[in-house]
Amino acid sequence: MSILQLYVDKASQWRWRLKTNDQEIVGASGMGFDSKEECILYVEEVLKYAKIADIEESDE
Repeated sequence: MSILQLYVDKASQWRWRLKTNDQEIVGASGMGFDSKEECILYVEEVLKYAKIADIEESDE
């Protein structure tokens, strides 16, 4: 089962990472959050938009 893990980094900021069944990290927050609650709200937004997002190619 995949896991969306919340943790505190070395700068005391909350972050998230998405892990596969094999514990491989396949997604992670690009920024830290001051509180666990703020991190959870951001994760909920990511999950909401990921369900409806289109896949597109970028030159970047």
